[in-house]
Amino acid sequence: MDPIIPVPRALRLWGVAGAAVAGLFAVWMFFFPSLIPTHFAWVVEPRLAQAFIGAGYVFRTVFFLQFVFARNWLHIRWAFWGNLAFTGTLLLATLWHADEMNWRFLVAHLWILFYTFEPITMIFSAPLDPQARSAHLTSGGPLRPWFRRFLILVVGVFFLFGALLIINPAWLDLRWPWDLNEFDARIMAAWLMGWAVWAGAMAMARDWDEVRLAGALGILFGLAVCATLLAFRPEFDLARSPTRAYAGLAVGFTLGMAFFTWRQERHRPVRQP
Repeated sequence: MDPIIPVPRALRLWGVAGAAVAGLFAVWMFFFPSLIPTHFAWVVEPRLAQAFIGAGYVFRTVFFLQFVFARNWLHIRWAFWGNLAFTGTLLLATLWHADEMNWRFLVAHLWILFYTFEPITMIFSAPLDPQARSAHLTSGGPLRPWFRRFLILVVGVFFLFGALLIINPAWLDLRWPWDLNEFDARIMAAWLMGWAVWAGAMAMARDWDEVRLAGALGILFGLAVCATLLAFRPEFDLARSPTRAYAGLAVGFTLGMAFFTWRQERHRPVRQP
């Protein structure tokens, strides 16, 4: 029988708070852009940057909810290190551009407090004892070789573009579908750096059921970004090669995660009664 490591109550409450904040930010980015310059933590621009960040927070909302509803820590353990990469990148971007924050509004103060204490709370709430670290599932079977290769490719591509968004957004500006400013570029890098680590955690997993939720959330993230390509199509210049490359990367990631997740489910071990 597979081991069960209960999800601590403190981590469930952490998930509730995180889902509420992420859901608020997603709705704000998509439906209330006129309030961003006057009331958000900083001025997010242009509209396509708002769309990407909004799509990212759709994913983050469901990401947090898994901590609320999961019954076994081993099903969500994959999220730990990637979340540190995500929040670390966001906090780095915020401190780097602290002079551009709208400090006269409450949201800016809540933003920096949240992204300081969100990872700290996760670290001190998660089961990190030797038993939780050494326990593994066997119900889903090992990852298939081509799925692992695809995930390693995702690690490399997402880390490359995430690092470029952090280190040299000015150079990437000419190779991006919309005009980049340094603050937004470094904020957007959080999703790429997070997924570089999450994909790496998936690739190193011993059992599919340990990262099954990661596969579903990868599909969700890809679908959310692809949906912005349709919903904000008039904003995109589809004649530009960076736009086509961006769309191809989003669609390729989504279809790859969906295909390999489907294949993985088809090859689940048959449990004897």
